[in-house]
Amino acid sequence: MARHLYIGNAQAVAYDGNGLLADGAIDIQKLSNDGPTSLAPGDVLADSDQIRVVQGGPAGIDVNIVSPWIYGRDVVAWGGRSHAAQAAQVSTVTIATNATAAANHTIKIVNLTDGAEPFELKSYEIAVAAGATPVTQAAAFVAALNADLPHWINTAVDSGGGVITLTGFTKGATKADGSVQGEVVLFDVVDDLDGDNGTTAAFATTTAASRGNGDSHYVKEMEEELRGAQYGFYNRIHQPNTPAQSTVIGDSYDMYHIVATKDGSSASQIHGVDNLIEIYIAFDNGTAALTMALEGQLNPYLFDAGFANVNL
Repeated sequence: MARHLYIGNAQAVAYDGNGLLADGAIDIQKLSNDGPTSLAPGDVLADSDQIRVVQGGPAGIDVNIVSPWIYGRDVVAWGGRSHAAQAAQVSTVTIATNATAAANHTIKIVNLTDGAEPFELKSYEIAVAAGATPVTQAAAFVAALNADLPHWINTAVDSGGGVITLTGFTKGATKADGSVQGEVVLFDVVDDLDGDNGTTAAFATTTAASRGNGDSHYVKEMEEELRGAQYGFYNRIHQPNTPAQSTVIGDSYDMYHIVATKDGSSASQIHGVDNLIEIYIAFDNGTAALTMALEGQLNPYLFDAGFANVNL
């Protein structure tokens, strides 16, 4: 599948004397008798059988970045998802009962982020006296954790009442050592607190980790992955000058998605060869008028092609 990404950063559509858009502007063009012109709000298939996405090039790139032309009749999917923020995993270990005898107890925090074994883990052991309350045990564990936190855990907090609250990192978060987290963290906790000395405990996740949708760190990652399609930047050794990126870290992007076939059929492959063009538009959702303008171009045209309007 040929995948393409175009990024809009709250810039109105305006072409300069050289036919260039400003960095961060997104336009939808149609192929007319006069060549490429902007798709007018309300235009349908009868007004032009082909459209494309145009993005103003990032700083230092004095060209527009354009998608392949796609035929409206060949579109097989049109949709979108509103921005949703990332969420860090938040989990609790609740120690429920007093210890009836002295013992050593252990908590192991397992990093599941990579999704493949062997998983990285870190163990914490405390000495528990006979009669130690849940509050005392939780406080001892939190002290041990904060003395040497796993690099994938952001905070370990004594929440009172024998509850330990652990919070992971989101993608792009800066850690105490200055490194940047590369992926939203998934973790698990293994313990031996349900032992012979009367202590019982329970592990629960109160907030599930989520990549969200249209988070700027993931849009940036996608932009990096698709620099070959956008700029021909495939050979990273002999082409060392990395293209500038358009993603603005901290912005919130709605994500639009168009899929069309290359040959006019509905088949995703022809004799084993990819037959789809997949176009993503990451569009800063901070300016309602610009969002309405983009949807005002695409919705009537693609509604005429048989798809419901997308309003984010």
